[in-house]
Amino acid sequence: MQQKVFISRNLASESIFLQQLQEAGFEVVGESLLEFCPVPFSSVPETNWIFFYSKQAIHFFFEGLRKIGLKPKAQIAVFGKGTAKALEAELYQADFVGTGKAEENAAYFSLLASGQRVLFPRAAHSLLTIQELLASKIEAIDLVVYDNQPRQNFELPECNWLVFTSPMNAAAYFSKYALKAGQQILAIGATTAQALQQLGILNVKVAEEPSEMALAQVVRAAK
Repeated sequence: MQQKVFISRNLASESIFLQQLQEAGFEVVGESLLEFCPVPFSSVPETNWIFFYSKQAIHFFFEGLRKIGLKPKAQIAVFGKGTAKALEAELYQADFVGTGKAEENAAYFSLLASGQRVLFPRAAHSLLTIQELLASKIEAIDLVVYDNQPRQNFELPECNWLVFTSPMNAAAYFSKYALKAGQQILAIGATTAQALQQLGILNVKVAEEPSEMALAQVVRAAK
């Protein structure tokens, strides 16, 4: 019987996760359980750095910049490879590319930005993980550029694997569905894994890095 995998992300046809698992014989269901909308801003504070830790922050920040006719003037840091790729789609190159792990990013980035002003374009409900880890090292400036809310209406098929890409996606799923016997749970990173545990979901696997390839490798290895 064909195994079915749910991932809380809308997947393009060129998605590595989709390609890898379809190649291995899985049926893949990709659907974000969140709704995103822009939060307008009229100016951008002057800072030494701009730090992005999500693709959505990049999208909504640059969309907002275009509306007010500005371009970024600071050096740019990104959380990991996925955000670096999203930045390249906006025709910019990152001056710092993180590992995708919050503690490591904070340690490495602080070597470059200690004592400097850093802008964090973010979601309205961000956990502020990087800002808190760097609190004594930098002057953090927040700029809310989008809002993210759990969707209320969605229908998903029963799947062997449940792959969660954020704490809010996990909360949205388990507000509607209970964990069923035999289902395997995979988190994109430690923060999402911790959120799942707080929801009472134990035995959570965690990807080595927050990338679609790493997520696919975990699922394929357990087949």
